[in-house]
Order: sequence, then structure tokens, then C-alpha cells
Amino acid sequence: MTQTNTSRMQIRKYIATMGDTFALPEELQHEKERTRFTGTARELAKKMAGTRLKKASVRGLESLAWSTDSVGDILDYIRIRTGRDSRNQEWGAGNIGAELANLLEELYEEAAKELGDAAPEQVQALHLELCREFIKHLVAYFEFALSGGWEHD
Repeated sequence: MTQTNTSRMQIRKYIATMGDTFALPEELQHEKERTRFTGTARELAKKMAGTRLKKASVRGLESLAWSTDSVGDILDYIRIRTGRDSRNQEWGAGNIGAELANLLEELYEEAAKELGDAAPEQVQALHLELCREFIKHLVAYFEFALSGGWEHD
């Protein structure tokens, strides 16, 4: 296997591991694997489900995340919708939009830490992939919560 393929495989494994970190609650992760992001997609989705956020708006975020090459586009989507929510019933409720934007921004630090001295373009690319992974889990848990998935918690 070439160095490039090995590196790609390591990056894919890292993204998958971070996906588990975003999705799984603290009690299902080993203590040494816990980070600031442990269970954050799950917990934020629960908060989102308690608002008037529509599936279409959240799915629109996911669609944009997979179609853009820019984290800035994703952040703009969130900030525009948060800013337009004058009654604070959707993206503005409980600072959900701001919290999500901040979490996604913080993933840049994770990407930079993982890649070390890599070129800025590589860090940006990994940052985008981490944002996509986070949003994927966020949407899944949001829809699960809307279906009553946590009614018995």
C-alpha cells in the first residue's frame, strides 16, 4: 500500500472515530477516548427537537454540508437562519444556532491538531469532513428525537 493510501485510510478512520465521539454518550465511551465533543451531536439534537425547528430546515443543513466545499457556507446557513428567527423558536431557541456554529468552528482546532504540520488546505479539507460527520449524526438524532425516540429516557 502506498503512503498516500495509508494516510487516506488513517484520515477516514479518524473521521469515523470522531463520528462515534459526536454520537455516543459519555457512558458508552472509554474515559481516555472522551473529548469536549463526546455526545455533543446527540445532546444538541435533543435540544433542537424541543424547539419548533422543522425537519426541512435541518435536512437543508445536511444537504448543504454534502454539496459545498466550504465550511463558511455551512456556518452562514446556520447564522442566517438564526438571525432570521426573531421569535427564538427555531434556530435561535436556547442559542441552538450559535452553539452549533461554535461547535463546528471548534472542529478546525481538532483537524489542525490531528494533522500537525500539514498544509492549510489539508486542515481545511479535514475540517469540512468533520463538520459533515457531525451534521450527519446531528440530523439522525434530531429525526430520532422527533419520532419520540427518547420519550422513555
